[in-house]
Amino acid sequence: MRTTLASEIMTSPVVTIAADRPVSEAAAQMLEKNIGSLVVIDAEGKFAGLLSESRYLPEESVLPYLRQSVLRILGSELGDPENIEEVIRDARNTLIGDAMQKDMKTVGPDTHLADVAKLMIGSGVHHLPVLVDGEPVGMISRHDLLKLFAESD
Repeated sequence: MRTTLASEIMTSPVVTIAADRPVSEAAAQMLEKNIGSLVVIDAEGKFAGLLSESRYLPEESVLPYLRQSVLRILGSELGDPENIEEVIRDARNTLIGDAMQKDMKTVGPDTHLADVAKLMIGSGVHHLPVLVDGEPVGMISRHDLLKLFAESD
């Protein structure tokens, strides 16, 4: 039985962006390249985090001890949903390093497909960076997994 590895299903080269760039630049790059996330790198080209399109959508979080929920976009508070345009306008210059997901799971190119699937399902992630010595070499998305079903034996 053949073993499928992360390197066989990942998209490469991976699209990266520096952590010190504004989120507006990241949004433009995602739209231009028709992708759902960007791998964020530090000044040395090492993996720093991930910025996905879901970070641009309002998310609800509960304030500790107040039991009150707050809506946020890219870390900016959206107090009144009526001011969403103002919050978006203000958030455009937020640095990617301040808005990215930092605690992302990653895999190596030799990671088995079963482990990739378990990690994506268990973590609820749609995008999984592939790293070699801390440097991004590829990206696995749920779309990449879908391709496996379209292949013929």
